[in-house]
Amino acid sequence: MKKALLFNAMLLLVFIFSTALVFAYETVIIKYPDGELWLRAFYKKYGDEALLQYLPKNETRENWTRSIFVHSYNESAYPVNVFIANNLALMEKANPTSRYKYLKLDDNDAIATRCTENYKHIKAQCEFFRVTRAHNGIISLHYVNRDKFDFNKNYTQWYEIIKRAKYYNTYYRGDRTLDKSEYFEL
Repeated sequence: MKKALLFNAMLLLVFIFSTALVFAYETVIIKYPDGELWLRAFYKKYGDEALLQYLPKNETRENWTRSIFVHSYNESAYPVNVFIANNLALMEKANPTSRYKYLKLDDNDAIATRCTENYKHIKAQCEFFRVTRAHNGIISLHYVNRDKFDFNKNYTQWYEIIKRAKYYNTYYRGDRTLDKSEYFEL
């Protein structure tokens, strides 16, 4: 009888621990330039994927010059280098006017950049694309600026913003005390 009770207690603890892992909350924290207000323009979850678009205040999803896209892939086991290479190949195929240059590439984090020209229905743009292994999968950050002069003028500032974006993992939703305009739940 004692063995059966002990076994049931152990099963209960395993169940509680495993469900805590499933219901963990993860966010990405982006520190925008001082004096700039960026707002969530779009958010959608598709199964294990979440997609978010941030825009500067006064820009719309239909008419924007700068944007940050955050795409999370929960439980993705792809190696970061394979994941970014596949995504860059798809984006280069969509607009082949420029190739990406890697700024950082290691097992858990990669950043690439490029500036393109107008191509078919795609506007010219400059961008940073970062892929990172987070606690619960893979996250990509994609900063896009359709003003090449502005991108080049603020290159270092935006590279640092994208490079320093942080991932925060907690098992308690109540830990969310940060400014809602600077993070989102994955």
